[in-house]
Amino acid sequence: MLRKSRTLTFIASLFAAVAAVLLWVPPGAAQDTSSIPGDPSFANNAAWRAASANLYVSVRESTGLPVSANALVKLTCPAAGIDVSGAPQGIGAQVQFHNVPAGDCNIEVSAQGYKTAKDRTEITQSLTSHNQYVFIYMHPESESADGATRPPVVPLGLIKEMDKAMEAMQKKNDADARKHLDKAAKIAPTNPDVAYLQGMLELDHHNLPVAEQFFQKAAGSSRAQERALLGLGYVQVQLNQAAAAAQTLEKALQLNASSERGHLLLANAYAQLREYPKAQEHAERAAAFHSEDSASAKTLLGQILAAQGNREGARLELEGVLREYPKSPSAAVARDTLASLTKAAPGDAAAPLGSMNAAPLPSVSAASVTPWAPPSVDTSVPGVAPDVSCSADDIVEHTSKSTIRQLENLEKFLATEHIQHEEVNARGEVSQIRDKSFSYMVFIEHAKDGLVFLDEKRDGGTGTDSFPTSLATVGLVSLGVDVFHPGFAKALNFKCEGLGQWRGKAAWILHFEQKPDVKSFLRLWETKTKTVEIPLKGRVWVAASSYNVLHVESDLREPMKDLGLLRDHLAIDYGPVNFQNGKTELWLPWYADMYLELHGRRYHHSHTLSNFSLFAVDTSDKINLPKGAPPPD
Repeated sequence: MLRKSRTLTFIASLFAAVAAVLLWVPPGAAQDTSSIPGDPSFANNAAWRAASANLYVSVRESTGLPVSANALVKLTCPAAGIDVSGAPQGIGAQVQFHNVPAGDCNIEVSAQGYKTAKDRTEITQSLTSHNQYVFIYMHPESESADGATRPPVVPLGLIKEMDKAMEAMQKKNDADARKHLDKAAKIAPTNPDVAYLQGMLELDHHNLPVAEQFFQKAAGSSRAQERALLGLGYVQVQLNQAAAAAQTLEKALQLNASSERGHLLLANAYAQLREYPKAQEHAERAAAFHSEDSASAKTLLGQILAAQGNREGARLELEGVLREYPKSPSAAVARDTLASLTKAAPGDAAAPLGSMNAAPLPSVSAASVTPWAPPSVDTSVPGVAPDVSCSADDIVEHTSKSTIRQLENLEKFLATEHIQHEEVNARGEVSQIRDKSFSYMVFIEHAKDGLVFLDEKRDGGTGTDSFPTSLATVGLVSLGVDVFHPGFAKALNFKCEGLGQWRGKAAWILHFEQKPDVKSFLRLWETKTKTVEIPLKGRVWVAASSYNVLHVESDLREPMKDLGLLRDHLAIDYGPVNFQNGKTELWLPWYADMYLELHGRRYHHSHTLSNFSLFAVDTSDKINLPKGAPPPD
């Protein structure tokens, strides 16, 4: 019988939720200046206790704006025996490594859609702890080799002014934001990101012609980003410049063919041009993302079908909007369009369409410059080698066997788990930060058929009372195992997207999605009165040589309206943990993050593990502690 992983959640006494994965935060993200960062393999290294520096690494695009994609910063200091990792957070896309001893260190940064960046830094000697700052500039994978080799010219003053402007924009302090952007524009008059931020600020005030000028400037740069083209296309659609909008948005989709916002805006542009087949194609692709913008996409699709005379198809789409998104702003538009269909004479070739702008466009505001959560797994597709084919069935089989081999002689392991909980408001500001540490134990159960099951305990139990908030996660250790477990995998559709990379390692990239009308029990949410199975979709990076799981991301297959759950994004990074006897290496999660949008509120939940101890099963089936490991508490 499969063990069901779950996550219990009680928020403001409303409800309990249950998730099926292991979550850890980027090392250093939830620590104070006295803590020890990074991979628990090095948590007892005496080097961390010497005179040291606090190293702050900020990850930037080549023009200076913080990287918004998921990034991983790896810090290695060979002389000190340090090998730690962390994920950038906040407006400055910054990761903190505390108490790094003096000496030479290497920094490697990887992020989806960008080339891996490498740099070196020297931690300077000091009698007391001090702060050092390093800026790493990332180049898109699509950038030419010549462009990537040119060193970025981004003055530090420009970065500071942009960061201050973004912080002010999130706080709706527009006068302060404008002051900092004016300073930034004087420092770098041609910087496209400064122009983009100026456009976003004007857009917030509905100054569409002025916003258009700034977006044109940003989009006209040789280093133009997708966001500048989307901003320009949005304004052009709003100004009924349909032909120009179509041209702009086609360019945006060339940069990212999986942009949900790009497809929705382009559908609007083609609908204004009455090029309905093209409009229908892009509206259908936008609706397929099953996100918060799906109501707009489905409403627009219904209008497009009606304009083409497909009344039955239009009726089904519009009724679906009223059924699935009754509180969405698009629901009123869908209701009015249905009424128009009903009033139309039976002989009419097409029902009256009205204004194609009636379907609300995706919201764009300055407050959303820094995303509160990573994009959905279907928002973009990782780059892969064009000449390498792969079989999803083969990779699933090999990965399952590799996982079982690693765990076959293990009984349980102990660790210290640190959990941090944050609430995120509509402007992306973090509040209500609470944290707590637990004694964490994972039992590895071996079935007669050779399969393994994982079960976790915190402080000896699985209840929610001792969590830092009433949001509790239980049964989180097993996602990277369960996805490939035959019992769970049979409920999933796998697609091998190709050979890519993760943290510089060659990796097979598999997309998975739960089959329609098939229960997987891979993820559960539990209220006080019932347990609800949550259909998932996601992506897994598997090491091409060893078939170890490197990274997992998952999202809801579609929003769970009955639970009020619109977003449930999980990002988990795995890596080798070397136990203290030096002879046992177990592939475990290093950290992970969970982002929830529940009942209109947003949460960021994160976990990290440290101080591992491992129990193994010898030939006499006795449980032994590794040599040199401290006794468990």
